[in-house]
Amino acid sequence: MGISSAGIGSGLDVNSLVSQLLQLERQPLNSLTTKKQTFNDQLSAFGKVKSDLDAFNTAISALKLNMDFSAAKATSSNTSLATATAASTASPASYDIKVTQLAQAGVKSMQTGVADPKAAMVPPVSGTFDFTVGTGTTQKTFNITLNGTESLEAIRDKINAATVTTDGKTSTQTLASASIVNTGTSAAPSYKLVIASTGKGTDNDVVIDSDLKTALGGFDETKQAAKNAMFSVNGLDIERSTNSVTDVIDGVTLNLVAADSSKPFTLTVARDTEAITKKVNDFVSAYNKLTATVSSLHQKGGTLEADNSATSVIYQLQNVFNTPAKIAGNDLSYLAQVGISFKKDGTLSLDSAAFTKALEKTPDNVISLFTDSDKGFAQRLSSAASNMLNSDGLVDSRIKGLNSRIKTLDANMDRENVRLDNVETRLRRQYANLDSLLGTMKNTSSYLMSQLG
Repeated sequence: MGISSAGIGSGLDVNSLVSQLLQLERQPLNSLTTKKQTFNDQLSAFGKVKSDLDAFNTAISALKLNMDFSAAKATSSNTSLATATAASTASPASYDIKVTQLAQAGVKSMQTGVADPKAAMVPPVSGTFDFTVGTGTTQKTFNITLNGTESLEAIRDKINAATVTTDGKTSTQTLASASIVNTGTSAAPSYKLVIASTGKGTDNDVVIDSDLKTALGGFDETKQAAKNAMFSVNGLDIERSTNSVTDVIDGVTLNLVAADSSKPFTLTVARDTEAITKKVNDFVSAYNKLTATVSSLHQKGGTLEADNSATSVIYQLQNVFNTPAKIAGNDLSYLAQVGISFKKDGTLSLDSAAFTKALEKTPDNVISLFTDSDKGFAQRLSSAASNMLNSDGLVDSRIKGLNSRIKTLDANMDRENVRLDNVETRLRRQYANLDSLLGTMKNTSSYLMSQLG
């Protein structure tokens, strides 16, 4: 910036004059600033359209494949005895089940307690003692070494801290847990070592080294014997080491809760129409949110009132909705036939009851209406949305165009700011010179008047 005088010679208000002239000079810059704000608003608006279109594409893509309609639900007629969950691979069927026995872990306790669990054992216990779980190739073993000075608490801690090596890796054992229980009274305590298998079933029962059992005065192994779960499915007797059974009914996890062979119950596996209907409802909601966004932006006074690109998004999707599927062997051609229809305001509505009824009555036709690789609605709608979202698609092309125009405006605004700086410098110099000249003339005039007077 050049001279910034307020008029030191003639009293001329240079700042005011320059400011007024610069206001006129700033009009092109103001116009560019307004345009940039408009483009930024439009850019933000298209960002919303893109986000909603992407959400719609995600929702409709969840209905493109046959497996998207294969959600299954397992229902137990007596959840106090068993519950179940079903994966999409489960086939619709009904099973009669009886639970005779639950799997449980084995628990063993010392027969004779000690008065003080912190005192060294009497007689002392020394040696290396093995604990074994499983048989054959699944057998695992860990051991502890005692030197004769350990207390009952120390023996417990050594059992819990023992290590086991599996596939060359050593880690703290989780096959069994040891604890101490006072089976006496506070006045006459009797502390006993209790060893429990961490896994259920007879295959996971822990076998205690006989020498350790003898050294500790024997173990009662009948407190809670290890047991396998025993149940029947459609009259076939089954035994498992766990109460969470995954390998009996394909795709179904059966969770045994209680045993009562006098109370048979039914497990029903069926298509999970609720889960599928929710997916359809999500797609309908996503479309309606997209249309609401576009409508708001394109209405009179809206950010995209004069831009038809956003409405073109809706028109392209509506064109898909209005084009019948015409799939060979399928008498369903429109989504309206399965409860999905347009309302007068252009939004979609879902008649859940009608959709569920159609899905239960003709599941293959309903699924094909969505998933057919060439004509299915989900396939075609997702393809249309993806094309518009591509880097060279309608939405991104519009966004790139706006970014390019903003970049051009920024360059023009930079040049305009440089021009304004130069104009201000020139004006201040000119008016400073004028002020000086007027001051000189004023002084000369005053001198002449004084001479003539």
